[in-house]
Amino acid sequence: MSGRAPRALPRAFFERELLVVARALLGCLLVRRSAGQLLVARLVEVEAYGGRHSDPSAHSFRGPTPRCAVMFGPAGRAYVYSTHQGRCCLNVSAVGDRTGKAVLLRAAEPLRGADALRAARLALAAPGPARARLLAGGREHELLRGPARLCAALGVGRALDGADLCDGRGGLWLAAAPAPERVLWTPRVGLNPRSASCGWRWRALLAGSPAVSSPRAGADAARGPAPRRCPARLSAAR
Repeated sequence: MSGRAPRALPRAFFERELLVVARALLGCLLVRRSAGQLLVARLVEVEAYGGRHSDPSAHSFRGPTPRCAVMFGPAGRAYVYSTHQGRCCLNVSAVGDRTGKAVLLRAAEPLRGADALRAARLALAAPGPARARLLAGGREHELLRGPARLCAALGVGRALDGADLCDGRGGLWLAAAPAPERVLWTPRVGLNPRSASCGWRWRALLAGSPAVSSPRAGADAARGPAPRRCPARLSAAR
């Protein structure tokens, strides 16, 4: 791709219905400017998360907290949270209706700066098979395969929580690119199986991409999302 920095998406892109935003993000570019370098990756896997009283699997289900406050703000902002293992995950707030909706960026294909992405992963990798594969080189599709790997490679941490992903003058933003033709929807990954929304097909992925994280699309994949009415929404309305 050319040396010019991709133009950031407008806020209106994110101010649409949640699943529309999730689908539209596939194929878009995730751009990181850091230490004088421009790193670019193409999104191949995302997960949608509904808001307050609508999606028990979302951090925002019970309302705003200091951790998930960004989800309740304007659309197009970075929501970066840490897992229990100390790894970070990157989301973008969506819809902008102040009810706490966001899309998790799960995996991407490197387009520019693969060597820098590998070096960043190596700097954080513990001794073991994963580090050995990084040292061996190649397999670039694995560099950003999974939300924690994506953040590690791009140097995305809690300091970027709340960053405006519609501002191409900053250090992190999203840019437009040709939309993929074949998209599959599956249940989201790693959720509590007892959650009322565990089985919703709200994970969208680019079919055939080797950068899609595990588990891969299987028999439960379909060509459209399968949102269901959450019993929690009914009880909250009473």
